Amino acid sequence: MNFPAISRLISFVRQHILVFAAGILIVIVAVLFYSGWRYYQFRQSSLYAYEELRDALKNAQTNNIAELVDFNALSRQLAANLMRSYPFLKAGPDQERQISDMIQTALLRQLRSKQEAAKEEPDLKTRLKTPLYALPSDFLEQLSKTISLQTASEGTALLTARIRHPLLDKNFPLILRMDKTAEGWIVRSLVNGPELTRQFREAQVERMRGQRQMIVDKNAQTERRIRDLFPLQSCSADAGLISDGSTLLVVVRVLARDIGTVGVNNMNLFAEISDASGSNLLSRNLNAVQPVRPGEDFKRSWTIELDGRSELGRRLLQGLPLKCTAAWKTLGLDNGEVLHISDTPEPIEEFQ
Repeated sequence: MNFPAISRLISFVRQHILVFAAGILIVIVAVLFYSGWRYYQFRQSSLYAYEELRDALKNAQTNNIAELVDFNALSRQLAANLMRSYPFLKAGPDQERQISDMIQTALLRQLRSKQEAAKEEPDLKTRLKTPLYALPSDFLEQLSKTISLQTASEGTALLTARIRHPLLDKNFPLILRMDKTAEGWIVRSLVNGPELTRQFREAQVERMRGQRQMIVDKNAQTERRIRDLFPLQSCSADAGLISDGSTLLVVVRVLARDIGTVGVNNMNLFAEISDASGSNLLSRNLNAVQPVRPGEDFKRSWTIELDGRSELGRRLLQGLPLKCTAAWKTLGLDNGEVLHISDTPEPIEEFQ
């Protein structure tokens, strides 16, 4: 071995130990400075802001979310979009502000409430009977799981997410714009707001039609059961003045028969009285409590008292002979069951 060479190297290191230490220190400082600078740059980036927002949503950190989202700007924009799809919502001169406040209240409620997974209900009828809410119960959880950073430039970034609404059985895409400001990156716009509200409205209208159709289908089924149990045989109507010359009595007579295996205890009849040409003159719901056993006939007359000098009274007298059209509205059976034909309204708005 070359011991003299090793000795000279050791001697050289001892003589220049401070230089080596200073060099190593400079390298360490440079690396730390560079790492710090890179971390600082990362903290200023849209990626860092996105990760902060995602974590804040996941942990429902209200204060952190408020620093990263301009709720006032988002609510105003969404309110303007909702006014186009829901012109009747909070209608009035202060409509936009009221809708904006409503949106912020709904979002705040989501932030403060426990996130529970929205139950998927495969049965359409059950979904239609369940009250509709604007946001699913796990809105924040879904947002935190599906949100992603798509594109970013020096001052703008786009975030996308997907929210599923189980009651509407539909997925809704969200496109959010995040802007770089003096305070940092902030979500300030729902880019696809107009399209999103239009899609939600279409899904809701479809749901409203489904609710109405459910009533129509149930009524059709009930009508078949009534025809098979207690069909109307005839309905007739007469009208005439009594001796005082001013009191008009309209008499409605109905004949029906119980052809089923269960008795009928009470009934409600909807009758329409028309003139010979078929023009409707008078409509009434007529009730009776009259037990009818299987195989028995049901005969009943109702008397309606009117003012013969009134416009309606004169029209009834002029319309003689009268026609009667009737249909059972409700039957109370002796086994406790009630067969009822519901009114079929136009689709009812769930958001007022």
